[in-house]
Amino acid sequence: MDSMRRALLLVTCAGALAATLMLAAAAAPPSATPGGVAEAEAAAAKKAPKSFRTGYRRWRGRLQRHDLYVGRDLLPRVRAANGSARPPTRRELRRSIHRMQRRWARFTRTTRRGRNAMFKLKVRRAVPRWGKQYLRNLRWCESRNHPRAVGGGGAYRGLYQFAIRTWYVVGGRGDPAAAVRHEQTWRAWLLLSQHGAGHWPVCG
Repeated sequence: MDSMRRALLLVTCAGALAATLMLAAAAAPPSATPGGVAEAEAAAAKKAPKSFRTGYRRWRGRLQRHDLYVGRDLLPRVRAANGSARPPTRRELRRSIHRMQRRWARFTRTTRRGRNAMFKLKVRRAVPRWGKQYLRNLRWCESRNHPRAVGGGGAYRGLYQFAIRTWYVVGGRGDPAAAVRHEQTWRAWLLLSQHGAGHWPVCG
């Protein structure tokens, strides 16, 4: 008799446990299943705004143009938890953009090629067309387009024949003739736009 009661008790407990597990599975959110994870990731990916996608492409293109490592490719797709392809999320794009920005900052801070690329962007964006033409004529007249030119017994240096003191006025450091080409052009534009062409009495 005792053995029958124990058997019935075990059957009852097993049934209750099975019912509990079924209720828990029914109540579980969709994200708890592999399919739900993929759906949640897809929903998050759809929220990535266009500005993030555009920023990612811009930074990736910039690093590629200068032969810099850009990291793993997030566009157009990455792998979801269940192995299917999905668009990158906003968070993934933001993290990748920040990594590329750090690489660009290190490149422009530690290499001459990077420094020249940085000033080239400044010249391209900030100097108007007439200013670029004016500077093109000015550097040909002053140095025959030679960035290491030295004149006036060593007093005037570089593409635009800067005096050392004048070079410092527009934020330059060291020897103007040792600066990268596009930095010289950028600082010549600052001098021209802020102080006029009086510093080039012959060619200006």
